[in-house]
Amino acid sequence: MRRSLAPSQRNKFNSPLTVFTALSSSPHSKQHSQNKSDPPPLDENRDCKNPRSFSVVYGKPSKKKHKVWDGDGILEVDGKSAVLRDTNGKIIGQTGNLKKCDLEDGTILFVGSKEVEISSEIVQNPIGTTTDVSVGCVKRKSSCIDSPAASPVKKDRKVLGNVHPVAVGRSTIVQSKVKTAYEPLSMPVPNDSHQWQCNTDNLALSPVIVEGFLCKVLRTHQREGVTFLYNCVSGMRDVQHKGAILADEMGLGKTLQCITLVWTLLKQGPYGNVPLAKKVLIVVPSSLVQNWKNEFTRWIGSHKIQPFVVDKNNRPKDFNKSRSPVLIISYEMFVKSHEDVKENKFDLMICDEGHRLKNSSIKATCLLNEVSCSSRVLLTGTPIQNDLQEFYALVNFVNPGILGSPAQFGRNFEKPILESKEPHCSSEALDNGKLKSDELNRLTSDFILRRTQELIGKYLPQKTEYVVLCAASELQKKLYSTAVKYWTERMDELGDREMPRHLSVITALKKICNHPFLLNSPADDDLESLAKILGDETRAQFVVQDSGKLMVVESIMKSLLGTKERLILVSNFTQTLDILAKVCSRNECNYLRFDGSTPVSQRNSIVSQFNNLKSPVQVLLLSSKAGGVGLNLIGGSRLILYDSDWNPATDLQAMARIWREGQTKNVHIYRLLTSGTIEEKIFQRQLKKTGLSENIVDSSDSNCVKLSKEELRDLFTYSPHDKCLTHDSLNCSCLGDGTIVEDLSYDSDANSRDGRDCQIELQPSKVPTSLRMNQLLHWEHHGHPVSESVIREMLSEHALKFVNFVFRNKTS
Repeated sequence: MRRSLAPSQRNKFNSPLTVFTALSSSPHSKQHSQNKSDPPPLDENRDCKNPRSFSVVYGKPSKKKHKVWDGDGILEVDGKSAVLRDTNGKIIGQTGNLKKCDLEDGTILFVGSKEVEISSEIVQNPIGTTTDVSVGCVKRKSSCIDSPAASPVKKDRKVLGNVHPVAVGRSTIVQSKVKTAYEPLSMPVPNDSHQWQCNTDNLALSPVIVEGFLCKVLRTHQREGVTFLYNCVSGMRDVQHKGAILADEMGLGKTLQCITLVWTLLKQGPYGNVPLAKKVLIVVPSSLVQNWKNEFTRWIGSHKIQPFVVDKNNRPKDFNKSRSPVLIISYEMFVKSHEDVKENKFDLMICDEGHRLKNSSIKATCLLNEVSCSSRVLLTGTPIQNDLQEFYALVNFVNPGILGSPAQFGRNFEKPILESKEPHCSSEALDNGKLKSDELNRLTSDFILRRTQELIGKYLPQKTEYVVLCAASELQKKLYSTAVKYWTERMDELGDREMPRHLSVITALKKICNHPFLLNSPADDDLESLAKILGDETRAQFVVQDSGKLMVVESIMKSLLGTKERLILVSNFTQTLDILAKVCSRNECNYLRFDGSTPVSQRNSIVSQFNNLKSPVQVLLLSSKAGGVGLNLIGGSRLILYDSDWNPATDLQAMARIWREGQTKNVHIYRLLTSGTIEEKIFQRQLKKTGLSENIVDSSDSNCVKLSKEELRDLFTYSPHDKCLTHDSLNCSCLGDGTIVEDLSYDSDANSRDGRDCQIELQPSKVPTSLRMNQLLHWEHHGHPVSESVIREMLSEHALKFVNFVFRNKTS
């Protein structure tokens, strides 16, 4: 049954709506429902003969497709009798001849002169006794409903005792015998201090409870996240600092947690049930604007809320004229129209992918700081790793001044912590640094929450990850050796006078690893002489066999033709996406493309089309920079990371697009590396370093890679005969047959997560990352020649001779 798009207005009562299709369709939903902490399913076998109550919307009978409802109410059914009440308990319709029917969400029936649509069932105690109602509520039988929030009742100024409420939509009742179809989620009751500081109008204490239609879809960790965010933005933790950072890993449902928070704040409050928020600002990357709107529709319903989305049709200055309480805008559009946005006073600001605000001097950060807003929430799935200035910028954005001024932070925390990391620091400096690290973590743990994907692994299908070392073609080996020789000679000529500009050479080496045909594109001025040398040796025509990695990709693509699986190909370079498009066309494979040049207006359509199981699309070509952040691409079950970025967070974001909530198929994720080349060296640095992030490429000079001469010499060393330098560096004693060596000579917990719910870990041994050298030892190692069973699972039978080595890990 399609729901009306018209919002209900009377008394601002909002009935529950369950729209979480992922749980009902997923084979893992049964496992989810059996979790003790998750809500039990509704009893669908009950008929109309038993007394039941429902949250409904009602209006005049109409044959229109999009109905206009007059308001929200409660429908009480007992056998063939039904009574319809409004939100004040007044009877507005009744019947004694209710036809036999299936009373469920979406059912439409007629009660008296009203047409009624059921939103959800309220399961109550069948004993019809009067139930005590919490402070500010009216006593009633059977259904107890709040008095209108528009007229809060004032009380004598005093600290009120705790209440223990249960929620039914906006209705709040205190009882011990009520049985609901879900476990209610109540927000913490204000403590004495909060009441004295915030309840200046002496309003009655009212419980704040997440509405039932949201409670039904929240997983345990998401319920905890909503409570955490509410505590922060409502001032329960600190009245003076109402900001929070939610740093959950990708795929844990940060968007749903925030939407639940927004809806709860817009509808409820702890004092007199006056809502805590009237206007909410949500700032997101341009590729996620439409996604946020769709998520509001998915979880709340378009008949309850219509966010104002800034696009080519909606200007920010029109937000005041709209009736929507939520403004969604991209960072880019906000910078352009910040003056119009600043005219509004917001009660909550949410910044998605907030790690882009890690530099306090960039324009977006400065302008967002000018927006009048009492509470801020920053979302990021990318950990901040050992960069204290960036960490300070994010913390100071959500909670200004909590760590002091920049100078005070540098003196109190940054200087002693950095001094403790110096190789030859004194024991006193080491102890002081650890003391300051612990103090900083303690100060920030109250408003920073981070959880890992381990929490949802049990709800998701199996994930198999591969690190595939691919053999270079003969042309690749020749070109690569020529480029390395060119750079070595330049370095020897310059001696100690200056460093050769190596970034251009690195770019050339990456192009060779991806496909030599890429060298035919215009070269950098610094690389003109090298381009001339290499140009004499390259082909003018495109040949797939000239790249080992591309042969592996084509093998996987061919194997997927005729199946229901879909493939995502990720690259950092648009020119490489052009090459991958040629392979798709060569194999008559339907594909879509999502990169920086894709118009914002088309991006959501591309994602929807790819996720639509009925569409003929088989492959999505994805730019890791433009589309690797925040997108939900569960239509795909295989993802190939064709090349690696200097920043490991970029790779992690891209690889997290398919193994997430709603995925129903087993997932396979490939990272392709060319053996013995710079690609393998970059991968090793990501494994060994505590936090690569922006430490290699200086953000102030994109042409300056911050490496010593010794590190550069190692980076430019080519080992054409080695199958896998990474395995050699592990000093692993395995036979390369996939057997994991159990007797390891290192501390397996040395780099493990310590379970602390904070985004930053300032001790090197505790920095959270996706993969470390010691963890790679727990993966299967398959040496050359790789076993046929692994090759078959990888779908690489057509490129067997190009697979040198495989690391494999399965997550059940």
